[in-house]
Amino acid sequence: MEANSLSEQTPDIGHLDVHHTEKLGELFGALAKAQSVMPDAKTDSKNPFFKSKYADLSSIVNAARKPLAENGLSVTQFIQEKEGTSFLFTRLGHTSGQWIDSFIRIQPPKEDIQSLGSYLTYLRRYSYAAIVGVVASGEDDDGEHTMGRKTVDRIVDFDKTKA
Repeated sequence: MEANSLSEQTPDIGHLDVHHTEKLGELFGALAKAQSVMPDAKTDSKNPFFKSKYADLSSIVNAARKPLAENGLSVTQFIQEKEGTSFLFTRLGHTSGQWIDSFIRIQPPKEDIQSLGSYLTYLRRYSYAAIVGVVASGEDDDGEHTMGRKTVDRIVDFDKTKA
């Protein structure tokens, strides 16, 4: 028997709201075709603090936009408040009217506008990449800046330091 919703297809992991249309076959078929020709996102942005490269939001979108559009797919992102909490919603839609949302709570580590802007861009980048399946080539700082960790100038091999 074929399931009509993700909640019927995924294991029970507790309360998780998955928002989508009842049927998703055309959307997933189109996404599979788009992913088959989707290039890796270019890691052409530099993080001088961590001396690493990463794929910024524009690289992620640029890698995915044409394959998505050629297959009747689009992505939109918006902020919505629910019960006093703000969420970033990312919707993958298909010309058939089928769609699926992912959402993540907006909870920046600092309250100033620059931190919020940086945090939203980070969430948008990862949410967009996740919902369309685009990956970055090469290096990535793996969110080190957001984690607030200090840079590491050298790696110590502890096995060699034992006397």
